[in-house]
Amino acid sequence: MSAVATLFAAIAAWRGPKSAAKLAEALRRESEKQNEAKRLKLFIFTSLMQERAYLASTEAVRALNLIDVVFHDSRDVREAWSDLFLAFNPDHQVPRHAVEERVRRLLRATAEDIGISDSLRTDDLGRIYHPTALAEEEELRRRERQNALRRLQGDVPATENAAVSPELWPPKPD
Repeated sequence: MSAVATLFAAIAAWRGPKSAAKLAEALRRESEKQNEAKRLKLFIFTSLMQERAYLASTEAVRALNLIDVVFHDSRDVREAWSDLFLAFNPDHQVPRHAVEERVRRLLRATAEDIGISDSLRTDDLGRIYHPTALAEEEELRRRERQNALRRLQGDVPATENAAVSPELWPPKPD
């Protein structure tokens, strides 16, 4: 029996370090995977928090479009996103306050999923600093975009289409 025991001890001594190395590598990879998933979830949450005053911004749209993939394992987040997505449809005519409530619900669900909801209140999720000057600048860009689209579609009379009439500039000398 001692020869068999010695043989098993030799095999264990030879395979033990390899098995330990494989286990350590598997644990490291799993830890990296979990850290990356948490980082992406935190990125989406912080992006939406930063852009919650204007969810039509490029960054907010990118974050919203990543939710189904990044939060694939969170039913609550995906349901909250689905409800908000439906509210964005102009055919449904969802009142603004209801859209804002759905935004807060999505933020709450993402905060719960990443484990920071205990320190956030509902009013924290709804509090938005959006200075008047910034809102005016966004409105100006929106109107400029609408005017450019109308000009491209030919919906603007020729007199409105020209910024300055060619016969007025340069002025004729007296």
